[in-house]
Amino acid sequence: MQTPTESTRTFHFAKDDYIPPFEFQYPEVYARLRALSTRLLDQLPDPSIGPEERLERIARVVPSSIRVSSNLLTGYTKLVRLRSRLDELVPGEMDELEKLEVLLARVHELVPGDMRLIEKLETMHDYRYSDTGTRARLPEALR
Repeated sequence: MQTPTESTRTFHFAKDDYIPPFEFQYPEVYARLRALSTRLLDQLPDPSIGPEERLERIARVVPSSIRVSSNLLTGYTKLVRLRSRLDELVPGEMDELEKLEVLLARVHELVPGDMRLIEKLETMHDYRYSDTGTRARLPEALR
């Protein structure tokens, strides 16, 4: 059986049909998420929790709400997950902070300059496969 190529495939939908109707465009999503995350951080400044957990903690004021346990991981579980991921990314006999520093140094090596870390990461894009087996389409130069 021959695998179809892009030139032999039949397309049933227009390119625009694959774009879901998002309620907000990216700049607005970014602005709203940043504002919400910042406000949550201001109110619950514990650096060991993320915005989902901050909101989950506040949600207890609504007694009929259901507690979402995936937003309330124990510190031990968070540390185990982080260490496991760091071990995958940086093998070897270092502690978790040393492994994180290896990754951060690599970012600064790949994108030198005085930009903030988030800006450097955004310039790099992310063409890795995801855990669902998909990835962003590679630019022509990398194909």
